[in-house]
Amino acid sequence: EHLKEIAQLQTPVDLANDRLNNLTMSVYKIQLIFQQMVNMMVNPLSLVKIQAEMVALKAETGDAAVDLAEQTITTENEVRDLKAKSFKQIKISYQVESPLNYDQCSIKQFPLSYDSIKFDVQFFQ
Repeated sequence: EHLKEIAQLQTPVDLANDRLNNLTMSVYKIQLIFQQMVNMMVNPLSLVKIQAEMVALKAETGDAAVDLAEQTITTENEVRDLKAKSFKQIKISYQVESPLNYDQCSIKQFPLSYDSIKFDVQFFQ
């Protein structure tokens, strides 16, 4: 229950982080395209639009980074407060038990969740 609340609180940070990563990758890709066009000796006047887009994306990336920082600070404070409240309510009990009770153990298969694994892969030639 408390973990679900923490996950909900962290959703804005995850979204802001994804936005920043997407913008960063877009800037990187546009820079590569621009450099390829320069290497191919394309007319510099034709590249003005790409340069303008790079400037706009870099500005948006900066805004996304600031937004991520603000979201992280806010969320960390909220999560810390939630943990402080919830851990006061949790009572830990103990009893003598074998480390492995085979009567209570069973093997369960769980499907792999699509949103629990994130890859950031780049290929360098």
